[in-house]
Amino acid sequence: MNMIFKSLWAHKKQNGWIFAEIAIISCLSWFMVDYLVTSTYATYFCIPAGEFEKDHLCVGQFDIVRSESASEGWVVPEEEGRNVYVIRDKLKSLPEVASVCLTPDYLNADLRLYSWRTLALADDTTKHIGVSQRFYYQNEHYFETQGLKAIEGSPDAETLSREIPTDGIVVTRSVARMLFGHDQVVGKRLAMVGTNYSDGVWKTDVAGYNTISGVVEDVKASPNERYPYTVFFPNPGTGASPRCQLLLRLKPDANANEFVKRLTPTLTSEFRAGICILRELETYQQHYESQMARDQSTMSRQWTVLPLALFGIIVALGTLGTWWLQIRKRTEDIGIMRSFGAKRRHIFWMIWSEGAILTALACIVGCFFWFQFAINWDLLSNGGAYGASGRETDWVSQFWLHFLIVCAIQYVLLLAIVTLGMVVPTFRAMYKRPVEALHHE
Repeated sequence: MNMIFKSLWAHKKQNGWIFAEIAIISCLSWFMVDYLVTSTYATYFCIPAGEFEKDHLCVGQFDIVRSESASEGWVVPEEEGRNVYVIRDKLKSLPEVASVCLTPDYLNADLRLYSWRTLALADDTTKHIGVSQRFYYQNEHYFETQGLKAIEGSPDAETLSREIPTDGIVVTRSVARMLFGHDQVVGKRLAMVGTNYSDGVWKTDVAGYNTISGVVEDVKASPNERYPYTVFFPNPGTGASPRCQLLLRLKPDANANEFVKRLTPTLTSEFRAGICILRELETYQQHYESQMARDQSTMSRQWTVLPLALFGIIVALGTLGTWWLQIRKRTEDIGIMRSFGAKRRHIFWMIWSEGAILTALACIVGCFFWFQFAINWDLLSNGGAYGASGRETDWVSQFWLHFLIVCAIQYVLLLAIVTLGMVVPTFRAMYKRPVEALHHE
């Protein structure tokens, strides 16, 4: 270790430039690394405790036989629309099926239901939270079919699926805790609010009030959603329309893929009532993947990440080039060590250790400068505005743990780039004969 520090000091002029470059890169790239790490974690690895079991869930799409309908487009007489119940009951009678329910547009083209709304405390609208709202038909066994679990102290899933007050809503545990600090909130009142900018100030308008009828375990509104902030609203209408969709949960011993494969050829013939037909039946995973392919928000996120990726490539190439030149200038030193009997693995270990120490020091300096922005702008509180999972126990919601974990990941990434930059030139220099290395220019 003493030799490594002596070598670093002996090449202080060259190492100084590398140190400054890595420090600047670590400072400028911290936000990018933080965004990618927290977003990836929250979207793909942070699974809420109440996440429903998807392997036995199927999604069905209805359609109408236009040639038999006197109506045009999707306008269907109410008595004809009620034929979706006939199809639903026929599916429910199959031996593999545990439960079936009709639902409004399930995981529509933007992979969530309808829109992102803002709810606040009824008596203090300054304390609010953004939620993804989902609608369900009452008396359709929605919560049991999807597999949503009610928490202790709340009415059970079967009760929540039945009629609740017209102003009633069902919230996830995280929504309750973020607004009230606890999850025993049945009967509490919430306000649906909107904000507008007027006369140089932001103003809050209340659009209506809702009473919490139940609380379910955390669940994301859609698989690619970051937050488990979800609120379920009873749909004011009924499911008597081919516009709605169908959720179907199979029994634990049934195979969803085989079930769908067996029923698909007979959908339009066997599952038809009046002008209504079951046009399509997919497993949950198939339905999600098909919606993901049409998801405009996913494409927007990809275009957002593209500039970050280009910046990362430029940083990587710049760092690789710098280390390549650094190692080439030390070819003569490597030749001297080889002539005195130093083994190749010892030489590589020493050079790599120098790079690791230099990267660590530069990363500490770069992260320290970025830390000032994090403090002044309060970027890491509650996980920041761009990657929090929404649960108080997650590391993204804890300032110091969040900062240190992202710093460690950034160091690993920079060290990987530095290692790639030194491997090829170091091995080329080590495998030269000492005489050739000593005469290298």
